[in-house]
Amino acid sequence: MQNIEQLARELGAALQLSPEYVRVVAAKDQNEADEALQANMQALGHVRMQYQQEAMKGADADEALMSEYQIKFQSIYDEIMANSNMEEYQAATKELDVLVQYVTGIITGCAQGEDAASYEPKAAGCGGGGCGGCNGCG
Repeated sequence: MQNIEQLARELGAALQLSPEYVRVVAAKDQNEADEALQANMQALGHVRMQYQQEAMKGADADEALMSEYQIKFQSIYDEIMANSNMEEYQAATKELDVLVQYVTGIITGCAQGEDAASYEPKAAGCGGGGCGGCNGCG
């Protein structure tokens, strides 16, 4: 068990040296340095809090006000998601997720008896029936 745990830690360290991981870290740093993005994220949190406070009033909640908060929330959210730094972060995260899912697929396949040297989880996990319900390839 200790050997497997050590190998997993080495794999984790190797993952952190991968271009995919480095891209995510750089994109995260860009997001944190983007003052307009950070202001929008704070505004989004504020609107969410206002909505929740109103919703906690139950039957006494002002539906028009809640609707206004929902519209405002969506507007700010859309602006955040259209930000070029956020777009890069989303793309980088997706790329890293694909790598992690691929590696996890290999490990899972090996745990199920597949050959460690040749197993390809994408080929083995994808059939002609489509991807309904699958979170694999991205």
